[in-house]
Amino acid sequence: MWRGRLVSVGQVGSIVQIPHGSLTLLGSVILVGISELSSPPSPTQVVEQGKRWLQIRMLGEVDAFGSFQRGVSIYPGLDDDVHFLTADDLGTIYPPVGADHLAIGTLAAASEVPLTVQASKLVTRHCAVVGSTGSGKTSAVATLLQRFRDEWPSANIVVVDPHGEYASAFSDTVYVRSVSSDAIDKLRVPYWALPASRLLSVLCDVDGRTVSDRFMELVVEERRSFAASANWLDLDEDSITADSPIPYDLREVWYKLDHDNRATVADRQTGELALASEGNPAELKRATFDPYAPGSQAPFKGSTFGHYSPAPDRLRLRLADPRFAFFLAIPDPSQPDPLPIIASEWLGEGRPVSILDFGGVPFEVADVAIGLVLDLLFELAVRSGEDGIGRAHPVLLVLEEAHRYLRGGLAHEAADRIAREGRKYGVGMMMVSQRPSELPETSLAQCGTILALRLTNAADQSAVRNALPDTVTGLSEVLPSLRTGEALVSGEAVVLPTRVLIDRPSPEPRASDPSLESWKSQTADKVNIAKAVADWRRGVAPIEGIED
Repeated sequence: MWRGRLVSVGQVGSIVQIPHGSLTLLGSVILVGISELSSPPSPTQVVEQGKRWLQIRMLGEVDAFGSFQRGVSIYPGLDDDVHFLTADDLGTIYPPVGADHLAIGTLAAASEVPLTVQASKLVTRHCAVVGSTGSGKTSAVATLLQRFRDEWPSANIVVVDPHGEYASAFSDTVYVRSVSSDAIDKLRVPYWALPASRLLSVLCDVDGRTVSDRFMELVVEERRSFAASANWLDLDEDSITADSPIPYDLREVWYKLDHDNRATVADRQTGELALASEGNPAELKRATFDPYAPGSQAPFKGSTFGHYSPAPDRLRLRLADPRFAFFLAIPDPSQPDPLPIIASEWLGEGRPVSILDFGGVPFEVADVAIGLVLDLLFELAVRSGEDGIGRAHPVLLVLEEAHRYLRGGLAHEAADRIAREGRKYGVGMMMVSQRPSELPETSLAQCGTILALRLTNAADQSAVRNALPDTVTGLSEVLPSLRTGEALVSGEAVVLPTRVLIDRPSPEPRASDPSLESWKSQTADKVNIAKAVADWRRGVAPIEGIED
């Protein structure tokens, strides 16, 4: 008991102090034990039994003026006294809420002491929020985002949300763009901003040099055609390449590629086509030709007949698939430049938090769509001046369920690039995952702050342990036993590695477990799956399962 209150002394993860002259050394308890006899005592030997001991990892020191700094200039000696810290002591160590500090919860060992994180280091030096399903990971992220929304009204936070669960935590105070929404709030990701070779690989899964070369030739033609018809573009035609971020009509590219792949000729000398019908690229109607005749009779196969299969057929299927509509929207050259408008939508158009809801996005396009968002925002930050995003107006990219799409490909490459170079250009990244062992090592290693909730998988614990500084790796032993909503926070955004109970967000995200109330009903309605089947056939985006 201390001043009428029960105080826990010597728990793993708790902080203790060791007075040492004018300094007070601080350390974290990483191991506790009790001594035992190694051999039977002699009749004249006095043995001290049951002696308790602590193993402490030194963290920092407080000088005579009460100023705390990390690291120690001197180590404790033998028989130095070890004292627990009171709430008053802790209150002088942890920074209060202020201009650059946000409160996210309270110390697990002292509920009256708030824990704050330094916002600037949390954002610009990257961070990771990890925890097993049901540990409170999504709620922890929602709390952080709500704190930023409330205290930083001009923040630039972009949340990549594969499950569509964060919008409910913000009501109408944030900007939400959804793949499954109507035309007003539709999330748009421009395919034409991708290099041509990358787009061909994503949509058609072909790597042949012949089809790739022809596809890029057609893309260059269409980009130049669009640039000539758009009055807001003034570019030298020769400067436009297959990788230039200029809009073009992918249907025209498909039509010409399919035309070349299926064409037959009536006369080899003149090259006259054996055309039966023109087709219509806008309606995805292919041109038809008279079938080639056997032997040496006309019509004959064209010079590129069958050379590009199966790319045209696969490309047509993608263009006709409603699940890809958000990605394959065809631009209109008579409208203003779409790229600044789309990027402004991603950034929330002035609201502090923007949620990009990718719920229902097909797996084969999720990587490239999310990677394109990350890559374009980073490129804009690199190229922006005082009026744009970047160093003058930093951006935080929150990647929910990051392990799902950072396994290779464009999203992985973009995340690694941001992890390595983002700090220089004012682009921060927060990776959120229940499987830290599946996150890219480069990206995780660059995270300056780690907020780890309960982790039960040995591989995930090891990944977090390897990412923590050597001075606090012992604290990772508590990861399997953390309570729901309790986290181990370590890194540059906090003054000391700390166990914290994170505040619950208000309102809550849509991350709760399903209810079994319907199982108890004696008169439950018959399960109806007809609508689900109908929506599936029509290509309606599925309702994502919820993971926390």
